[in-house]
Amino acid sequence: MNRMQYGEFVFPHNPRRIELSYTGALAPQVFPGCGAAVQELGPRCRVARCEGEVFAPTPEGAAAKLAEISAACTGGGFALLYLPAGGSFEAAVSRFAYTAQGDGRVLTYTLEFVERAAQRGVGAWPN
Repeated sequence: MNRMQYGEFVFPHNPRRIELSYTGALAPQVFPGCGAAVQELGPRCRVARCEGEVFAPTPEGAAAKLAEISAACTGGGFALLYLPAGGSFEAAVSRFAYTAQGDGRVLTYTLEFVERAAQRGVGAWPN
């Protein structure tokens, strides 16, 4: 399995959990006297949610590793996101958060990437 990459930054360890979601835009249409029907408006942008950990012998070391991820992923703009299981798409980071527990030697982070533009032909199942 490959390592995850965002732009030029290659993650030292893949996040422990990666969820890729595909959704479509649907709109109900009401027809008086006939009922309702759902109209498919097309695909929405894919979203990749990642959860992982950084760890080090000292809290400062863990913070330095987290700072590398933060700097690479919170600079703004779009970059190619390469997923470990294969596939890539242009995305921007819409959310970065982290949690410190205990003595700070293990920090848990969450990243959310949103695709730049929805692709026709990419629906409920990956192509």
